[in-house]
Amino acid sequence: MDKAKVLEMIQTERARLDGLLAQLSAEQMCQAALENQWSVKDVLAHIATWELRCAGWILAGLRGERPDKPEKGYTWEEIDTLNEKAYLENRVRSLDDVQSDSRLAYQQLLGQVRALSEEDITNTGRFPWTDGHGLVPYIAANSYEHYQEHFEQIRKWLIDDMMQA
Repeated sequence: MDKAKVLEMIQTERARLDGLLAQLSAEQMCQAALENQWSVKDVLAHIATWELRCAGWILAGLRGERPDKPEKGYTWEEIDTLNEKAYLENRVRSLDDVQSDSRLAYQQLLGQVRALSEEDITNTGRFPWTDGHGLVPYIAANSYEHYQEHFEQIRKWLIDDMMQA
């Protein structure tokens, strides 16, 4: 996938998620009604955390470093533990703070992707830390695919909520 398509996917899917979130009241955003008793606010903080991680991996790669993935002290097999850690760190934060950080994290990742060259994005050998996979799977998993996943989760909850009302 080329850079233009990656950017289009990020922006399209984020706009779709933002459109869904715009339909929710502050009360709905903070209601612990999703899987694991997370709220939409918690999901937004979760997405922002992963956007920032991905932007950090890219920056480290541009400096010629091998980033700690998913995060220093954690392996991919500990994703649930890592997500729980981020949830616990963010759950007491205000909705306004989480929404502000979410916008900033999105802009940071989007800006990072925009600053990459076409070769940075498409050359699977460009960053050794991707182990020959290139950046697209990392960018996708932490942006547009992540937005799609949680869009569906939130949409399903809204539909179920409306059916019960």
